[in-house]
Amino acid sequence: MSWDLERDLETIRKEFPILDQCVYLISNSLGAVPKKAADHLNRFYSLWAEDGVSAWEKEWWDLSGKVGNQVASLLGAEEDEVTMQVNATLCHWVVLSTQFHSRSKKDGKRNKVVMTDHDFPSIIYAVSKISEAMGWTVELLGSRGEPGLDAETIIKAIDDKTLFVATSHVYFKSAYIQDIQQIAGRAREAGALTVIDGYHAPGTIPVDVKKLGADFYIGGCLKWLCGGPGNAFLYVRPELAERLQPYLTGWFAHKEPFLFAQDMEFTQGSYRFMSGTPPVPSLYTAQAGLEIINDIGIPEIREKSLALTDLILKKAEERRFHLFTPRKEHLRGGAVSFGLPHALAVKLALEQRKIKVDFRKGEGKEPDIIRVGPHFYSKMEEIEVLFQEIEAIYSSGEYKKFEGHIRHVT
Repeated sequence: MSWDLERDLETIRKEFPILDQCVYLISNSLGAVPKKAADHLNRFYSLWAEDGVSAWEKEWWDLSGKVGNQVASLLGAEEDEVTMQVNATLCHWVVLSTQFHSRSKKDGKRNKVVMTDHDFPSIIYAVSKISEAMGWTVELLGSRGEPGLDAETIIKAIDDKTLFVATSHVYFKSAYIQDIQQIAGRAREAGALTVIDGYHAPGTIPVDVKKLGADFYIGGCLKWLCGGPGNAFLYVRPELAERLQPYLTGWFAHKEPFLFAQDMEFTQGSYRFMSGTPPVPSLYTAQAGLEIINDIGIPEIREKSLALTDLILKKAEERRFHLFTPRKEHLRGGAVSFGLPHALAVKLALEQRKIKVDFRKGEGKEPDIIRVGPHFYSKMEEIEVLFQEIEAIYSSGEYKKFEGHIRHVT
């Protein structure tokens, strides 16, 4: 089915049950679940209940490839170039493990990983610990309180000692879009590999991994792809995929897995970068969202996203809230972050009013911020409602009831 976002908006919204319950402006954190995800999960249960172990041969074994190909169509990748994984952090382990016993050990020269302080902390943790174990150095570039880093800042840090450039396509906190094509081009000139965290890009901005020139592109279906947790993905540039051998591996990556041989012989294609048994139920939840987004098309979603985020920026500016997301369209992803007084208390008050946004604590001189993530199923009037309710929360003093509240999940 082909959807038109203007003509079919009400029909599309009926595919997402939570939209009847609240104003859902938090797709940058967790995409709304499609109604048809239940049908896919029932398929998983039925196969298990009726076929038992035969479900592996009937459908489960090939499911990672099937879902990976659905994702590939949104990345500009070809079939059998995208591997489904459990989460983006483990994807980074898989990627970095391909260099555990290569040139960095042999010549001692390439031992630097370039990152930024705006990259997602879980990735920084993982890369830092891997680097510590391997004797690599992490150069963490500072943003100095700005929403993003100019590509030139990253390019200047890339030299003949650089093994990996591990950074984000779209920064998670500010929605700032990095110029990956320029960064990847410089990295290749220097002989370094690029590992791009694209979690906040596919599903809300156009992505073409071939044009970007990324060696590895990592993301997930959790947010903008409306697929739920347990559905990360990994693209590996085909020329690299043919020869790289990850040291974080398992039986799904074996050429003949059911021989249960004790010596590892890698398969070809996307399964080469898999490890052990995948989370099969999660793969079922991913499919409904991918189907809808592929039917609508990313250009249409991007056009609507820009209109929604532009309205949020205007409303925030009118109230003199501190903007932490770029105004320029080519630098802006699908969410808007802005700082405002008593940000966490306001967020909690909004939740009581059935408006879902999320909160991120500022670091250093940064203010605490609220992130607003509308998606293709959002209405312009929902943005109006958000700011009307923020004003009501301030004028009534309702936010004071939530001052001092501590939330582990925000």
